[in-house]
Amino acid sequence: MNSILELLFSSEIPFCGSWKEENRLGRDREEVCKLKVQVKALLGEEQTDLWKVYQEKTQQLENKECQIEFEKGFLTAANLALEVFRRAADAE
Repeated sequence: MNSILELLFSSEIPFCGSWKEENRLGRDREEVCKLKVQVKALLGEEQTDLWKVYQEKTQQLENKECQIEFEKGFLTAANLALEVFRRAADAE
């Protein structure tokens, strides 16, 4: 197995840059919620039902993508911890 440390330092893993980015994300989410309300108000009943199904499927997809990203990050962190512990044990 290759070193997880080498993988981390040789790849370009994006990390959240700052609290400003997190605030912008919150504002963007609020804007999307407002747009959803506006779209719903403009659609007829049949279109509203279709829109609701679309939103549910989109949310399910986003949740799955988030789960996959979490699992990747968790496994990377676990491998990193194991490697650090292994190196510490080897150094003693």
